[in-house]
Amino acid sequence: MKRFGIGAITGVAIAGLYWSYTDWFGYAEPITTGIIGSLILAIFCGLLTLKWGYKILESLLGLLP
Repeated sequence: MKRFGIGAITGVAIAGLYWSYTDWFGYAEPITTGIIGSLILAIFCGLLTLKWGYKILESLLGLLP
């Protein structure tokens, strides 16, 4: 459960970073789309971390600018 939680938090952080950049570039995303996308990304990252461990988080975070 701990690994899933850490993966989910990472997914929410990635989604928040994406959401902040969309506003900066002038593209306004609806809040419901942002929340649903964040939840889906959090669950996805949590499941990846649950299956492959913390190494996948390092790979995901390495792809960010």
